[in-house]
Amino acid sequence: MKYFVSSELGKRLPFAITNYDQLIKSDDIFTPSLRDFNVIFWIKKGKGEYTIDFEKYTFEEGTIILLSKDQLHYFLPFNKAEVEIVSIGFKPEVIYRNDLDIEHLFKFNSHSYQKINQTIYISDSEGNRFQRYCDDLNHIYNKWKNAYQYEGFYHNLCLFLLQCEIIQEKQSEAKDLIQDKPTAEYLTFSQLIEVNYKTEFRVSFYTNEMNVSLKTLSQLTKTFYKTSPKSVIDNRRILEIKRLLKGTSKSSKAIAYELNFDEPTNMFKFFKKHTGITPKDFKNLA
Repeated sequence: MKYFVSSELGKRLPFAITNYDQLIKSDDIFTPSLRDFNVIFWIKKGKGEYTIDFEKYTFEEGTIILLSKDQLHYFLPFNKAEVEIVSIGFKPEVIYRNDLDIEHLFKFNSHSYQKINQTIYISDSEGNRFQRYCDDLNHIYNKWKNAYQYEGFYHNLCLFLLQCEIIQEKQSEAKDLIQDKPTAEYLTFSQLIEVNYKTEFRVSFYTNEMNVSLKTLSQLTKTFYKTSPKSVIDNRRILEIKRLLKGTSKSSKAIAYELNFDEPTNMFKFFKKHTGITPKDFKNLA
């Protein structure tokens, strides 16, 4: 298990593009890990499986996977000679410079893995366009002088992500994903949880912040999450405990205090109630 920080991206820059021969020199991509930066994986050849936040998915040629910082991710072992992957890593602030950027350039949702938002499939002709973007990113990263690297990488990465967004909208046949009020409220609730899950555990906090009734919020979570508001909040805390147990060397006691449990024993009880096992047993699971 590893935790990667942005200083390890390469060249001490807040971004990097890594070709496949560099990517597979170690087994890091097969090791469960957390990162403090976003990552894009473009599967140029081959097929296999990968795991994000303890759920398994498949990939094939033409898959682009967009991962948020702090999502626990790893690829399951595959034949290295039959697969080719390009990796682009970058700190969130590289692309999020204002409110408009947050509404575009893909929404990297670190609170949950939403396949419709974070995975797209591209055709061969689209692949040619993405290859040009990657060639430019590679050239900027390896050849340009430092004074120009940041802006050059930023503009080409934006082109890459905007193209992803266009393809995703075509594939989902959605002209405006936040047009209706329930979807907008769902996004608001999700964002509020992401910002406040470490300190706010009461449903009333979220109904007050959203200015909606408990009945309205309950209907919202039933529609989008298939469960109650309290379960959504609790599940976010459980996910973070799992990430920290598997992706860091922090002790259960330290994790409990980080997530604002009054006592470590309260976190142990909370975790076992929701998962059926203790934090220690979960950490030791293969």
